[in-house]
Amino acid sequence: MKIIAIAHDPGGANAVAATVAALRAAGTQVEAYAKGPGIRQFQRLAVACTPISEEHQTLFVRLTGDILLTGTSQYDEFERDAIFWARQEGIPSVAVIDYWANYRQRFQPFNNPDAEAIFPNIITAIDEVCATGMLTDGLPKNRICIVGQPYFAWLVARQKYRKSTIKTVQNILFASQPNANEIDILRILIKVLTDYKPLKKLLIRFHPRQGKCRDSLDLLAKSDLPFAIDESTDILDTLQQQDIVLGITSIILIEAVLMGIPAGSLLMGVNDTLMTNKWGVTVPLKSPEKVQEFLDYTQNSEIDKTFCKQQHNADLRVAQLCKAII
Repeated sequence: MKIIAIAHDPGGANAVAATVAALRAAGTQVEAYAKGPGIRQFQRLAVACTPISEEHQTLFVRLTGDILLTGTSQYDEFERDAIFWARQEGIPSVAVIDYWANYRQRFQPFNNPDAEAIFPNIITAIDEVCATGMLTDGLPKNRICIVGQPYFAWLVARQKYRKSTIKTVQNILFASQPNANEIDILRILIKVLTDYKPLKKLLIRFHPRQGKCRDSLDLLAKSDLPFAIDESTDILDTLQQQDIVLGITSIILIEAVLMGIPAGSLLMGVNDTLMTNKWGVTVPLKSPEKVQEFLDYTQNSEIDKTFCKQQHNADLRVAQLCKAII
């Protein structure tokens, strides 16, 4: 049996790469192909793949396999073209959903929104909430299978060891993101941290689409806080060195929690779109007072383990699902 794995967007590539790792560890032959930002995600998970250029159609001319495993992309056609190729070849296909949003858009041709959606044989769901959202978006019920998110399982398996009572919070990462009221939120955070004496270092990590925001850096420079820009190539390396992580609604907050690091979502004047806030996995912080409380009492709080347990071994479950559909 040979599995063809394909991914483009970062989130989907993480999920596919984690599954590929589980399949290969079990002795299954997998040919993995990544395009665009997906290439870097395979590299950071140390999963071998073949990089594909912007023109991907020539790849399908020479491909052979028994199963297709894909991520999903809203704006690039790589995965949708792969699913169509598999349908033409009579090969079963599995698409992995990596986040709780934009379900139908993942399968709708970007340049032809009126065209028929290109659905695979099986679409994985992270949980019941995800599956319900898929149904609401009109995805076929008989193709949805709840198995978890493989990349989340990969993170859980690499959790940072933390004592039941951690030391006083000294190292903080702030994950900035564009178009999310980040300047106003950073201003509030600076005000709280100015009076927080144990602070050793505040790292700020800018979103790849944001670049180094001059307004944010000016605010920090005037604050006299001990800060630095995180320019590491792999956010996971940085997370391991932090006591807590703060952000707005960044996926980095979920990555942190799954690695065993408390994460707070700063929601002052921002719509809460981070699904894990609703379950107490990441902590919603809606006022400066709540931020201060999070800093003061994080060492006495426990990260909710339910979500982590649900995602444990999701990579193995998706791998088993691929092998079971032959």
